[in-house]
Amino acid sequence: LADISKRAGIHAYFFVHGTKFLKDSGRFGFIVSNSWMDVDYGKGLQELFLWHYKIIAIIESKVERWFEDADVNTCIIILEKCKDQKERDENLVRFAYLFKPLRHFIPPAHDMWEKQKERLDAIEKLEKTILAHNDFYQNDELRIYPKKQSELWEEGFDKDEGKYTGSKWGKYLRAPEIFFKILEKGKDKLVPLKEIAAVKRGFTTGANEFFYLTEDEVKEKGIEKEFWMHKDEKGNWVPNYVFVKANELESPVVKSDSLQNLVLFIKKDKKALKDKKILSYIRHGERSGFHERPTCASRKPGRQWYDLGENINNIIAFPERVRQRYIVFYNPERVSLNKNLYGIEPRDNSLSKVIALALNSTLTPLYTELFARQPGGGGGPLDIDVYVAKDILIPQNGLLDRFKKRFSEIEFLERKTETIFDELGAYSPEEVSLDKVKPDRRELDKIIMSEILGLTEDEQLEVYRAVFDLVRSILEKAKSFGKQGKTKEGLDIGLLTRSIKEKLGDKLLGHFYREKILNQRNLKTVKLFHPAREIHIKNELFGWRLSSGKDHIDCQSEAEAEYLKIWLESGLEEVKVPKDDSYISKILPDLKALKEKIDQIISEHIST
Repeated sequence: LADISKRAGIHAYFFVHGTKFLKDSGRFGFIVSNSWMDVDYGKGLQELFLWHYKIIAIIESKVERWFEDADVNTCIIILEKCKDQKERDENLVRFAYLFKPLRHFIPPAHDMWEKQKERLDAIEKLEKTILAHNDFYQNDELRIYPKKQSELWEEGFDKDEGKYTGSKWGKYLRAPEIFFKILEKGKDKLVPLKEIAAVKRGFTTGANEFFYLTEDEVKEKGIEKEFWMHKDEKGNWVPNYVFVKANELESPVVKSDSLQNLVLFIKKDKKALKDKKILSYIRHGERSGFHERPTCASRKPGRQWYDLGENINNIIAFPERVRQRYIVFYNPERVSLNKNLYGIEPRDNSLSKVIALALNSTLTPLYTELFARQPGGGGGPLDIDVYVAKDILIPQNGLLDRFKKRFSEIEFLERKTETIFDELGAYSPEEVSLDKVKPDRRELDKIIMSEILGLTEDEQLEVYRAVFDLVRSILEKAKSFGKQGKTKEGLDIGLLTRSIKEKLGDKLLGHFYREKILNQRNLKTVKLFHPAREIHIKNELFGWRLSSGKDHIDCQSEAEAEYLKIWLESGLEEVKVPKDDSYISKILPDLKALKEKIDQIISEHIST
């Protein structure tokens, strides 16, 4: 009945099961994760719907999540079973995107018949509104994008493979009008990235603690240079620096002196390593159980657990995850790339820098915001799957070459890339304007949007507004249940703040930070992550580590780890850290005591 991927959620099988119980013209309504519309493993569901149903409507909210405890974004899908292929092909699928909370359209359920009648009438009104429009329609409450079902099939059918391979339907819900104008004007000018470059994920170590070391650590252990260095094109020995995460660097040019870690490449078997220091290091790793970890234990046949295989060090690095900072890296030193980055190797190497620049234009966040996997209720980063990266639209090589000189005059790659809000110079929809965009970004965008695509200034402004709106809506949706939860639990944030101040005065964490930290001369900046799970502090093989889920920060001491944990729990993006470890140990008891007092007041406030 359907070819459902093993990666699909259990809800996918409910669709298959439910289909067997429906008679022709029977209806199927389901509130379900919206991920199937855009991910590779959703193609089986899409094919099932197109083959067995008229898809009546797919409805999604721009402003809220519908389930408080589910860490996913959802959509409503309404299907009608239909055996007649012609009838299915002619059907108009209505993609409805709600700009207001569902409660705006449908009042809550009620015991009183009059109220319940009002609710049923409101549901009928929303249904009629959605089904009444055969062409694109938008007002302040919702947007409706009708799409012929046969066109959805054609869009996802691969003629070369002779089968349905899936398409991205989410664009018909979330994409603004300007996106479709770009597709229309760029029909013979834009191509998927995969047509002009090879794209592949960086390598996975399976044991970062073993493979990633600082230069001081490899020298301290006496590891031979052939395993942590390589010869460059001129025959000089250079260290194997590794780029692990996008937040390691502030600007788009990857410079090895800004990176902390080296990576070990060990391609010889143990017999060939006899009498070398690296062999004792490997045995130490085996005593620590690294060779039994899933990734290490399942290397390709013929490779030892400690052999990472091919070094992925492409000239362009594209982050696998983004939050509010959109950045693509140019890697002229060809440092190694971790699995958190995709390596991009242009087929025409003379255009490498130009392609890196083009990928930093504002069209990239427009595309990724529409097609990357959206974060769940926690408001985490966007996950950009490799097939999404491969399909990002970029001007074809001939056009990039024609404007090569113009691109080279832009110094965008040399400066710090900030959040998209800072790049656009706007923090509310009303502030978005062409003259507030950072000048070098504006020049970059003008080449692509104006000179290559022929967008008018009004249309370019639409692009900036669309990107601002897409990023902001994900942040707002993530917060939607946080706000409702406070109301539900009776929490008044203003009252809570006053309560803390009444008991502790103005000497809160911010005061402590200003008085005890910022007055120190020797400080370093540490970027923090958003903890997805419980925070742990452990003394790993090579030092102390602060971790939560897959995210971690390596620390110089247990005191530093405990210091960072407090600020991590406080929700900061980054924090200044004294380099003097003895000073951290000295102030830590006071900082812990202050944090515990605040936590206790919050706990008491919530319990009452």
